[in-house]
Amino acid sequence: MAGLRQSDIGSRRRGLKRWVFFALFWQSLVIAGVFAYAFAITPTRRAGFWWIAPPIAALLGTALPYQLAVTRLARAARE
Repeated sequence: MAGLRQSDIGSRRRGLKRWVFFALFWQSLVIAGVFAYAFAITPTRRAGFWWIAPPIAALLGTALPYQLAVTRLARAARE
């Protein structure tokens, strides 16, 4: 996020675009991993719902930190 610390507006925009691209790429990898896990575990799944805990944890674990970043970006946009 070094590009977001620049005083030049163009540098900030490029930095923000790089960060958003990385965030979307990473989240898509996590979602693909969740689907792969679900397909792999489906034939051997036992009764109950605890098999869903790892994919939910992966999604929440990667999505919650983005809330902090979005808050910071929203604050910077108001400045």
